[in-house]
Amino acid sequence: MARWNDQDSSNSMFLMGALAGALVGAGVALLMAPKTGAQVRRELNSGFNTVKDAAARRYRDVADKATQMYEDNVSRSTTGADRFNGGATSSDSFTATPGTSGYQS
Repeated sequence: MARWNDQDSSNSMFLMGALAGALVGAGVALLMAPKTGAQVRRELNSGFNTVKDAAARRYRDVADKATQMYEDNVSRSTTGADRFNGGATSSDSFTATPGTSGYQS
């Protein structure tokens, strides 16, 4: 059992090292690039805005789809409840007097 935990730990350590190396490499690449700081900032800002806009569009699409699915389920459950109640609406529903069981003795 300890063997699997050691293997999982070494895999996660490898991934952490690879991520750290990628970040350091990206930083060095930015510092050594033959562009001015203003150009690099503009490009980074442009890329960030593109990703942000794409994420916002995707969020709206998912939210719209979820809303539509919710509304479809609500209308289906209302229709099913009407069939179960024999077509009775909520105003036609049975109301018992508190303290009575509905049986006559």
